[in-house]
Amino acid sequence: MPDTVPCRQETVIRFPSSGRIRSCVLSRDAVIRGVHFKVGSVVGFDEEGRLWRCNISANTWINGLTCKAKSEIEFSPDGKLIMCTLSGDTEIGRVPVLAGRLVMFHENGALFKCDLSRDTTLDGFPLKGGGDVCFHDNGRLSAFIPRRDIIVDGIPCRGGERVWLFRNGNLRACTVPENIRIINTYFPKGSLLVLRDDGVPMNFHDSEKSGPDHEKSVCRSSHWDIP
Repeated sequence: MPDTVPCRQETVIRFPSSGRIRSCVLSRDAVIRGVHFKVGSVVGFDEEGRLWRCNISANTWINGLTCKAKSEIEFSPDGKLIMCTLSGDTEIGRVPVLAGRLVMFHENGALFKCDLSRDTTLDGFPLKGGGDVCFHDNGRLSAFIPRRDIIVDGIPCRGGERVWLFRNGNLRACTVPENIRIINTYFPKGSLLVLRDDGVPMNFHDSEKSGPDHEKSVCRSSHWDIP
Protein backbone atom coordinates (compact mmCIF):
# COMPACT_ATOMS: atom_id res chain seq x y z
CA MET A 1 0.00 0.00 0.00
CA PRO A 2 2.62 2.69 0.89
CA ASP A 3 4.43 2.14 -2.41
CA THR A 4 1.32 3.23 -4.34
CA VAL A 5 0.87 6.46 -2.34
CA PRO A 6 1.41 9.67 -4.36
CA CYS A 7 4.41 11.16 -2.53
CA ARG A 8 6.58 14.16 -3.10
CA GLN A 9 9.72 12.18 -3.77
CA GLU A 10 12.03 14.53 -1.90
CA THR A 11 9.97 13.95 1.31
CA VAL A 12 10.00 10.14 1.28
CA ILE A 13 11.51 8.45 4.36
CA ARG A 14 11.93 4.66 4.24
CA PHE A 15 12.49 1.92 6.79
CA PRO A 16 16.15 0.87 6.50
CA SER A 17 15.40 -2.84 6.92
CA SER A 18 12.63 -3.23 4.34
CA GLY A 19 12.90 -0.15 2.16
CA ARG A 20 9.18 0.43 2.62
CA ILE A 21 7.89 3.98 2.90
CA ARG A 22 7.75 5.16 6.49
CA SER A 23 6.37 8.63 5.76
CA CYS A 24 6.00 11.22 3.03
CA VAL A 25 4.12 14.38 2.05
CA LEU A 26 1.30 13.78 -0.42
CA SER A 27 1.74 15.31 -3.86
CA ARG A 28 -2.03 15.23 -4.47
CA ASP A 29 -5.28 14.24 -2.77
CA ALA A 30 -5.44 10.52 -2.06
CA VAL A 31 -7.71 7.92 -0.48
CA ILE A 32 -5.67 5.67 1.81
CA ARG A 33 -7.37 2.94 3.81
CA GLY A 34 -10.71 4.67 3.25
CA VAL A 35 -9.49 8.07 4.50
CA HIS A 36 -9.57 11.04 2.08
CA PHE A 37 -6.27 12.84 2.66
CA LYS A 38 -5.63 16.24 1.09
CA VAL A 39 -2.50 17.25 -0.77
CA GLY A 40 0.26 18.37 1.61
CA SER A 41 -0.72 15.93 4.34
CA VAL A 42 2.08 13.92 5.94
CA VAL A 43 1.15 10.23 5.97
CA GLY A 44 3.00 7.73 8.12
CA PHE A 45 3.04 3.93 8.09
CA ASP A 46 4.26 1.16 10.37
CA GLU A 47 6.68 -1.49 9.14
CA GLU A 48 3.78 -3.66 7.95
CA GLY A 49 2.55 -0.88 5.68
CA ARG A 50 -0.46 0.08 7.82
CA LEU A 51 -1.46 3.71 8.40
CA TRP A 52 -0.07 4.91 11.68
CA ARG A 53 0.65 8.54 12.53
CA CYS A 54 -0.17 11.36 10.12
CA ASN A 55 -0.39 15.15 10.04
CA ILE A 56 -3.33 16.38 8.01
CA SER A 57 -3.20 19.53 5.87
CA ALA A 58 -6.97 20.14 5.90
CA ASN A 59 -10.02 19.22 7.96
CA THR A 60 -10.48 15.49 7.38
CA TRP A 61 -13.50 13.23 7.97
CA ILE A 62 -12.41 10.04 9.75
CA ASN A 63 -14.60 7.42 11.41
CA GLY A 64 -17.51 9.86 11.66
CA LEU A 65 -15.45 12.72 13.11
CA THR A 66 -13.96 15.83 11.51
CA CYS A 67 -10.33 16.12 12.54
CA LYS A 68 -8.74 19.56 12.53
CA ALA A 69 -6.39 20.78 9.81
CA LYS A 70 -2.67 20.96 10.65
CA SER A 71 -2.99 18.47 13.50
CA GLU A 72 -1.69 14.99 14.18
CA ILE A 73 -3.85 11.88 13.94
CA GLU A 74 -3.05 8.28 14.78
CA PHE A 75 -4.50 4.90 13.85
CA SER A 76 -4.48 1.50 15.54
CA PRO A 77 -3.06 -1.48 13.60
CA ASP A 78 -6.57 -2.46 12.49
CA GLY A 79 -7.27 1.02 11.12
CA LYS A 80 -9.32 2.55 13.93
CA LEU A 81 -8.75 6.20 14.81
CA ILE A 82 -7.11 6.42 18.23
CA MET A 83 -6.06 10.08 18.34
CA CYS A 84 -7.10 13.36 16.72
CA THR A 85 -7.99 16.98 17.42
CA LEU A 86 -11.58 17.87 16.53
CA SER A 87 -12.36 20.85 14.31
CA GLY A 88 -15.59 21.68 16.16
CA ASP A 89 -17.52 20.83 19.32
CA THR A 90 -18.95 17.34 18.83
CA GLU A 91 -21.14 14.82 20.63
CA ILE A 92 -19.43 11.43 20.82
CA GLY A 93 -22.14 9.15 22.09
CA ARG A 94 -23.30 10.73 25.34
CA VAL A 95 -20.23 12.94 25.74
CA PRO A 96 -20.05 16.64 24.66
CA VAL A 97 -16.49 16.99 23.36
CA LEU A 98 -14.63 20.30 23.13
CA ALA A 99 -13.06 21.36 19.83
CA GLY A 100 -9.36 22.08 19.47
CA ARG A 101 -8.30 19.60 22.15
CA LEU A 102 -6.78 16.16 21.78
CA VAL A 103 -9.27 13.27 21.72
CA MET A 104 -8.06 9.72 22.33
CA PHE A 105 -9.71 6.34 21.82
CA HIS A 106 -9.09 2.82 23.05
CA GLU A 107 -8.10 0.30 20.40
CA ASN A 108 -11.64 -1.14 20.56
CA GLY A 109 -12.93 2.26 19.39
CA ALA A 110 -14.33 3.37 22.75
CA LEU A 111 -13.61 6.93 23.87
CA PHE A 112 -10.56 7.11 26.16
CA LYS A 113 -9.92 10.80 26.86
CA CYS A 114 -11.32 14.19 25.85
CA ASP A 115 -12.17 17.66 27.20
CA LEU A 116 -15.81 18.54 27.87
CA SER A 117 -17.42 21.37 25.89
CA ARG A 118 -19.93 22.07 28.69
CA ASP A 119 -21.11 20.96 32.12
CA THR A 120 -22.78 17.58 31.86
CA THR A 121 -23.81 14.52 33.88
CA LEU A 122 -22.27 11.13 33.14
CA ASP A 123 -22.86 7.91 35.07
CA GLY A 124 -24.84 10.03 37.51
CA PHE A 125 -21.94 12.39 38.32
CA PRO A 126 -21.98 16.17 37.66
CA LEU A 127 -18.94 16.93 35.49
CA LYS A 128 -17.30 20.29 34.97
CA GLY A 129 -17.19 21.73 31.45
CA GLY A 130 -13.74 22.56 30.10
CA GLY A 131 -12.08 19.84 32.15
CA ASP A 132 -10.74 16.58 30.82
CA VAL A 133 -12.54 13.29 31.36
CA CYS A 134 -11.33 9.72 30.89
CA PHE A 135 -13.06 6.40 30.27
CA HIS A 136 -12.31 2.70 30.58
CA ASP A 137 -12.60 0.59 27.45
CA ASN A 138 -16.04 -0.57 28.62
CA GLY A 139 -17.34 3.00 28.39
CA ARG A 140 -17.47 3.70 32.11
CA LEU A 141 -15.83 6.72 33.68
CA SER A 142 -12.19 6.32 34.65
CA ALA A 143 -11.30 9.83 35.87
CA PHE A 144 -13.15 13.13 35.98
CA ILE A 145 -13.50 16.47 37.77
CA PRO A 146 -16.88 16.96 39.47
CA ARG A 147 -18.24 20.49 39.54
CA ARG A 148 -19.31 20.15 43.18
CA ASP A 149 -18.73 17.86 46.17
CA ILE A 150 -20.11 14.36 45.50
CA ILE A 151 -20.57 11.06 47.29
CA VAL A 152 -19.04 7.94 45.71
CA ASP A 153 -19.57 4.57 47.41
CA GLY A 154 -20.53 6.44 50.57
CA ILE A 155 -17.30 8.47 50.58
CA PRO A 156 -17.36 12.26 50.16
CA CYS A 157 -15.17 13.58 47.31
CA ARG A 158 -14.29 17.24 46.85
CA GLY A 159 -15.60 19.17 43.87
CA GLY A 160 -13.05 20.67 41.48
CA GLU A 161 -10.55 17.89 42.24
CA ARG A 162 -9.97 14.78 40.17
CA VAL A 163 -11.84 11.58 41.05
CA TRP A 164 -10.64 8.17 39.81
CA LEU A 165 -12.83 5.07 39.43
CA PHE A 166 -12.12 1.41 38.89
CA ARG A 167 -13.39 -0.33 35.75
CA ASN A 168 -16.47 -1.59 37.63
CA GLY A 169 -17.36 1.97 38.68
CA ASN A 170 -16.15 1.71 42.27
CA LEU A 171 -14.14 4.54 43.79
CA ARG A 172 -10.38 4.32 43.31
CA ALA A 173 -9.25 7.69 44.66
CA CYS A 174 -10.38 11.22 45.45
CA THR A 175 -9.65 14.19 47.70
CA VAL A 176 -11.90 14.23 50.77
CA PRO A 177 -13.62 17.57 51.54
CA GLU A 178 -13.99 16.84 55.26
CA ASN A 179 -12.42 14.82 58.04
CA ILE A 180 -13.48 11.16 57.70
CA ARG A 181 -12.64 7.78 59.18
CA ILE A 182 -12.62 4.58 57.09
CA ILE A 183 -11.93 1.15 58.62
CA ASN A 184 -10.37 2.75 61.69
CA THR A 185 -8.14 4.99 59.58
CA TYR A 186 -8.45 8.76 59.93
CA PHE A 187 -8.25 10.99 56.85
CA PRO A 188 -8.12 14.76 57.43
CA LYS A 189 -9.83 17.25 55.14
CA GLY A 190 -7.84 17.74 51.92
CA SER A 191 -6.27 14.28 51.97
CA LEU A 192 -5.97 12.17 48.83
CA LEU A 193 -7.69 8.88 49.67
CA VAL A 194 -6.61 5.87 47.58
CA LEU A 195 -8.50 2.58 47.75
CA ARG A 196 -7.67 -0.96 46.70
CA ASP A 197 -10.22 -2.72 44.52
CA ASP A 198 -11.66 -4.37 47.66
CA GLY A 199 -12.39 -0.93 49.15
CA VAL A 200 -9.59 -0.99 51.73
CA PRO A 201 -7.66 2.33 52.00
CA MET A 202 -4.07 2.20 50.78
CA ASN A 203 -2.53 5.55 51.47
CA PHE A 204 -3.14 9.25 51.20
CA HIS A 205 -1.22 12.46 50.63
CA ASP A 206 -1.85 16.10 51.33
CA SER A 207 -3.48 17.25 48.07
CA GLU A 208 -1.82 20.64 48.48
CA LYS A 209 1.57 18.95 47.98
CA SER A 210 1.27 15.74 45.99
CA GLY A 211 -2.37 15.00 45.36
CA PRO A 212 -4.58 15.31 42.29
CA ASP A 213 -3.25 18.71 41.18
CA HIS A 214 -0.22 17.13 39.46
CA GLU A 215 -2.45 14.48 37.85
CA LYS A 216 -4.86 16.89 36.11
CA SER A 217 -3.77 15.92 32.61
CA VAL A 218 -3.68 12.13 33.03
CA CYS A 219 -6.28 9.40 33.20
CA ARG A 220 -4.38 7.03 35.43
CA SER A 221 -2.00 7.51 38.31
CA SER A 222 0.99 5.26 37.71
CA HIS A 223 2.54 5.89 41.12
CA TRP A 224 -0.18 3.99 43.01
CA ASP A 225 1.00 0.46 43.62
CA ILE A 226 -2.45 -1.13 43.71
CA PRO A 227 -2.26 -4.94 43.85
